[in-house]
Amino acid sequence: MTMKNDPTATGERQEMYRFLAGLFLRPPTAALLALLGEGGAVALFPAEDEASPSPWMREVSTFCEEIKAMPDPVGEMEAEHTALFVLPSGVLPHEAVYVDEKKRLGGRVTMAVARFYEEAVIEMSGECIEMPDHLGMELEFMARLCGLEKLFREEADLISSQVSLTLQKEFMNRHLGCWARQCCEEVMNKAGYGFYRAVAQLTLAFLAAEEEYLGLRQTNKENWVWENATA
Repeated sequence: MTMKNDPTATGERQEMYRFLAGLFLRPPTAALLALLGEGGAVALFPAEDEASPSPWMREVSTFCEEIKAMPDPVGEMEAEHTALFVLPSGVLPHEAVYVDEKKRLGGRVTMAVARFYEEAVIEMSGECIEMPDHLGMELEFMARLCGLEKLFREEADLISSQVSLTLQKEFMNRHLGCWARQCCEEVMNKAGYGFYRAVAQLTLAFLAAEEEYLGLRQTNKENWVWENATA
């Protein structure tokens, strides 16, 4: 099955990028933790097949058991988020860490990402205090590009929608697609709870589907988690 190239599909892609961006930029909210505790993965993606769970669904199931033993789930996950994404001993989810040999935060790699945002005429500095090359920021940027593509398709502005799609391909090729996999694999190795292992696995599967959708590479159809999740 192929993801349709229409405003609805593009809107779904936008929502998924934004959902994942938020999970890397901020700890999970009390509402999200309660939702997972009550319904597991299908509470987020009702179309998922519980009889044949994907790896990220299995991690969510693990987390649902872990959360029962937490006296303060919100506080525990805030600490987990800090340990993974803020402290130097964690993952450091910045493109510069994985692409720059000297791992210079704020250096040439970070500035190259910032220039891409500027050239696309998309303001990202007000989103949060994170550097432009933070994984959550790069995912949010892709969400905004999808949002523009959706808007232009609804207005039947085919030229502008194609420009937005081309920017998505270029950003995936030059930035996000060059390092996100390695970062997510490190998250899976360092996460203390199933929650962030599930986030990393879902991100990997979604980005693999995106690369196929954008025509950047061929991937196994089993990785098309987003298509199944929104069917």
